[in-house]
Amino acid sequence: MTEGDGWRCLWNAKAILGESTVWDARDGCVYWVDIEAPTVNWFELSTGAKGSWTPPAWVSALAPRATGGFIASSADGIVHFDPKRQVYQPLLHPIPDPAKARLNDGVTDRKGRYWTGSCDTAQWDDSTTADDKESSLKDFDVRNTGELYRLDANGSVSTQERGIVTANGPAFSPDGKTVYVNDSMPLVTWAYDLDEQGALSNRRDFLNFKPEDGYPDGMAVDVEGCIWVAFYESWKLRRFSPDATLIEERQLPVMRGLRPAFGGTNHDRLFLVTGSQGYSDERFGQEPLAGGLFEILAPPAPGLPTIPFAG
Repeated sequence: MTEGDGWRCLWNAKAILGESTVWDARDGCVYWVDIEAPTVNWFELSTGAKGSWTPPAWVSALAPRATGGFIASSADGIVHFDPKRQVYQPLLHPIPDPAKARLNDGVTDRKGRYWTGSCDTAQWDDSTTADDKESSLKDFDVRNTGELYRLDANGSVSTQERGIVTANGPAFSPDGKTVYVNDSMPLVTWAYDLDEQGALSNRRDFLNFKPEDGYPDGMAVDVEGCIWVAFYESWKLRRFSPDATLIEERQLPVMRGLRPAFGGTNHDRLFLVTGSQGYSDERFGQEPLAGGLFEILAPPAPGLPTIPFAG
């Protein structure tokens, strides 16, 4: 393992587009996906053992499922799979027109409902670097085909938000009553109220960024209600208080942070998967750990348990 100031590289995996870091207490592993490979990967904390599985189609997000295996977002919509048994079963596709949008990030809330967002396919196909993203800023009015979906335990799916360019997250406050959603391309984090039935209301801007800040991607929430946000193209992982104050900034050895997640027996370890999409040998020479799975050392507060999908 390579270790630096405040971080440790657990796996120099050279992931192209690492996403969906998640802790699974059932087997003591940190799971993550590489959308572009495509692979589903796991790292066993107690032994350092590594495993990978190539699914039939790309997977962009996953969450443990109470009935076994995982619920996931993929090229085939929402699917059930078990990487260690090599099971892959499409369940439903929530996107009205998959030619215009594709599923992206996904996570369970405090009641075991699975939330997954989509992003504009042109953004996915065309925007791999900061220059690509900035050149597309003028096109938001035709690229906001993404939506946010909620999958309930009974298998029903509903659209909870529309008009998104690149949905990342969401993340949920410790009491489950506040939802944070990143729209990465417009450089905004929204906050919503969430009621007992899972309905969103009262959307407001929580954070706004500039291109030089990086593009807000995946998120994790700790027991103090602080939101850890990974940034694509910034070298930073940032922690914000519930009132949107920046209270901590971690310098990373790589530019493209994608999804943080708490794990470990006491949920006091913080992990982060990263990416290297479009990197040349020269770029890897400058960032040899790009695409690695990292542990962010000594977070000031533990995280919350991973809630399995209840269905």
